[in-house]
Amino acid sequence: MPDQRFRIVSGNLTERQLAAVARLHAAEVPDGFLSSLGEPVLRLLYRHASASRLSAVLLAEDVETGEALGYICGAVDTSALFAEFARRRWASVVPKLVPRLMHPGRARKMIETLAYPGQGGGDLPRAEILNFVVAPGMRGQGVATRLFEHLMSWYSSRGVPAVKIVTGSGQQRAHGFYEKAGSRSYGSTAIHEGTESRIYIHTLTLTDSYAPKMSSARYETVKRAMDVTVATAVLAAAAPAGLAAAWMIKREDGGPVFYRGTRVGRYGKPFGMLKFRSMVIDAARLGGPSTSNDDPRLTSTGKFLRRWKLDELPQLWNVLIGEMSLVGPRPQVPSDVRRYTAEEMRLLDVRPGVTDWASIVFHDEGEILAGHDDVDQAYDDLIRPGKIALGLAYVENRGLGTDLRILGLTALALIGYRRTTELLQREVPLDLARVRR
Repeated sequence: MPDQRFRIVSGNLTERQLAAVARLHAAEVPDGFLSSLGEPVLRLLYRHASASRLSAVLLAEDVETGEALGYICGAVDTSALFAEFARRRWASVVPKLVPRLMHPGRARKMIETLAYPGQGGGDLPRAEILNFVVAPGMRGQGVATRLFEHLMSWYSSRGVPAVKIVTGSGQQRAHGFYEKAGSRSYGSTAIHEGTESRIYIHTLTLTDSYAPKMSSARYETVKRAMDVTVATAVLAAAAPAGLAAAWMIKREDGGPVFYRGTRVGRYGKPFGMLKFRSMVIDAARLGGPSTSNDDPRLTSTGKFLRRWKLDELPQLWNVLIGEMSLVGPRPQVPSDVRRYTAEEMRLLDVRPGVTDWASIVFHDEGEILAGHDDVDQAYDDLIRPGKIALGLAYVENRGLGTDLRILGLTALALIGYRRTTELLQREVPLDLARVRR
């Protein structure tokens, strides 16, 4: 059937359309937990999802007959949607739900289903495709592609940078569809005992032709364990130095000890990055985001802290709570991320880090920028291109060995080891002389 033979319907669906969605769900996902609750409960669920600001239900209909050809349902925050549904619809749902839950195993499955969205913590996008069904006779006819594109446009209009997709491990056709659409495999999960599902991440800001490499689940697990272990140990060991820094900052001008700046994290999620304050109070109102060694906004204590990178120490708390990693591209301000090209958006595929190749190459960033009348422009011309190139190189070549070597080279750079750049050149697949133009 040509594309013009069907239309995509969204917004508050009619009762006829909701019934059609429920029938498709029950027919095409017969073994699913929600299907076992019956079409009346499904209609209530999709009625709520089609009306909620947290979700969307898109239906593909035959233009002439109104027949339902497929649908897709997505939420910007699955946990919040479930909570909202339970809070607002409980009086309608309970009478229909309780008799169904008398069946052995259904109560357990309900608990597993409701608990699932919280799995994975802050590492995975909250936005998720909840269900995606195309009628058997319409597969390969463009219905799935149109539905998927419309839902991604809906997510994009709400500023969602990445979407989680969970599909059964045996659904090879679905896997092929998502991979062709540019989604990347993240790993697997078990929602119900004895079952396994594959997780995909679809990044909305990337071009369709780009399918980035994703680290293995094992690497992610080991990296996170290393982050927590090292951050905890260093925070404990550096507590006296941190207290001394806090005392010096407070003593100099009586202002706040910490600076909390908005940065963009993994999958585009904003977070508050912590640093020891090294500039005068209200420094943001007195100049731009780039800082040179001769910036008049720097305090005496701040110059000392920056010289030894001690102002970065509080970021280990960001690492500990999962907003950052020890190693990864440095987090940027939202205004800079808005300038990213499609290729540069790959920098958001990983957690931002306390250090990376660029941090070592441009360890003297303040010195490079010193003497320029327009420091922000100098940063854009002299430093930003190199940082982005090195960040992208890290994303492409990341691994546990790479992370450990970056940590080692960072330590050498901090103590002023002269051959650090020479050693780094052996690691980086770029000409560092050209990067530091």
